[in-house]
Amino acid sequence: MSSKTKWIIIILVILVIALAVVGIAYMTTRKAITGPSGAPSAPPAQGEVSTSPKMGRFDLGEFIATSRDEELHYVKIQVEVGYIGNLEQELEERKAELRDAITTILMKLNIQRAKEDYIDHFLHKDIETELNRILGKTTSESRIIKVFIPTFLIN
Repeated sequence: MSSKTKWIIIILVILVIALAVVGIAYMTTRKAITGPSGAPSAPPAQGEVSTSPKMGRFDLGEFIATSRDEELHYVKIQVEVGYIGNLEQELEERKAELRDAITTILMKLNIQRAKEDYIDHFLHKDIETELNRILGKTTSESRIIKVFIPTFLIN
């Protein structure tokens, strides 16, 4: 066999493999679009979509607190709370009280515990529990349901 024939056979094999890959990709894409039944999936009808209560967000600001370590360390976080219901006015009125509670939680932590609690979301849950305790007079539809900590720094 000449070298020209070898090159032509190699190119043909590569083209056949490329066509097979394209064909498989096309078939899997069609299957994903149409679903297992073969019919194209339609978006849900207007009445089928359940309307869940919208979550509002309230920014409580940044917090800087010293840790309980022997060496001087600071924990700096930013806290936003997600709530359902009409809680924004009460949050605004009691913002100072809520901020004091969060600062107290931070000051009870050492650096290692603060890192672990932040990573495991225990810090989020502690803050959520304490804020809901403070806002205990609210109805069950108006309460804090999630705590967001977009900034977490340790010095």
